[in-house]
Amino acid sequence: MSGWQGFPFMMSVKAGESKAFCMCGLSKNGPFCDGSHTVTDMKPEVVKFTEDKRLKVCGCQQSGSRPFCDGSHNKL
Repeated sequence: MSGWQGFPFMMSVKAGESKAFCMCGLSKNGPFCDGSHTVTDMKPEVVKFTEDKRLKVCGCQQSGSRPFCDGSHNKL
């Protein structure tokens, strides 16, 4: 089963922390990369955070600020 369910969800990050977000849609740990992309041409998007934040993460692929939610899915 894919980890791509239960979106959008909130997550907390700390300053200096990096997260690798899966853009291939194959990760069983989606939206976080588990290396499944190696069978595709896609590469994970690594985001380094400069401050402590609470963010909404979206898996709908409609957001203009993927992997973060901008509410675009509300217009579908």
